Amino acid sequence: MKRLYGSILLLWLVSLSVHAQKSFILQHQPKNGFFSVSSGVSLPTGKFGLCSTRDEEAGLAKQGTMASISAGYRVAGPVGLMVRYEIFRNRVHEEALLDGVYRINGDTWTANAGFWAITSLTAGPYVNIPMGRWTIQARATLGQASGICPSTSLKGRFMDIPMAIETSEVRSTARSYNGGLTLRYRLGRSTALQFNTDYSRADFTFSDMKTVTSTGLGRGQTSLMTSVKPISVVSVSAGLTVLFGNRSRVF
Repeated sequence: MKRLYGSILLLWLVSLSVHAQKSFILQHQPKNGFFSVSSGVSLPTGKFGLCSTRDEEAGLAKQGTMASISAGYRVAGPVGLMVRYEIFRNRVHEEALLDGVYRINGDTWTANAGFWAITSLTAGPYVNIPMGRWTIQARATLGQASGICPSTSLKGRFMDIPMAIETSEVRSTARSYNGGLTLRYRLGRSTALQFNTDYSRADFTFSDMKTVTSTGLGRGQTSLMTSVKPISVVSVSAGLTVLFGNRSRVF
C-alpha cells in the first residue's frame, strides 16, 4: 500500500513538473503576430506647439491625448509588417490667440477655440528584439492622415465698438510619417503589456479658411485664405497586446 501511495505521489509530482515546464515553454515561445491597443498623451513639437500668431505655420497646440490600434505579423526572422491607426486630440492655447489682436488700454477681449483632431492610417516594417519576457520593437510606417483645423472666435471691444473675428473649421489630408519604439512585457501565453513612444508628422495645407470680421455697427467682412500647418507630435502611451501564431509548435 505504501508503494502504491508512493507511486501515485511520484506520478503527481512528475505531472506537475511536466505541466510547469510546458507552461513555461508556452509563455516564452515566440509568436508571429500581434494586435495591440494603447492610449496616452500627445506632446506637440516644432511649430505645431509654437504659441505665436506672428508665425503663420504655428499651431498654438497644447498637450493632448492620443489612442492607437496596431496589428502586425512577422515575415522573415525578427522582421515583420504592420498597420497602425492613430488618433490625436490637442486643444488650442486660447490665450495665444489674443496676442495677435491690437488692443489699447481698457479694451477687453475673449478667445474661444476648438481642438486639433488628427487621424492617420499607416503601414510599414518593424523589428522585434526579444530578451526573455521582454521584447523591444522598432518600427517605421508611412500612410495617410486626415486633419481638422479648429474653429476660433475672438470677441471684444475696440474704442468702445464691439468686434468679433471668427474663423471656421477646415479639413484636409496629407501624407503621414511615424516612427517609434515599444517595450513589451509578456504576461502569459498570449498577452503582454506594452509601453510606447512615437513621433508622428504630417504637413497639411488647409484651403479656403473662412474668416468673418464683424462690428457692432452691422458691417461685416469675409475673407478666404490658405494656411500650411506642419503637425508633429511625440506621444507616450501604454496598452495591452494580444499575441497569436506560434512560430513553431512544440506540443
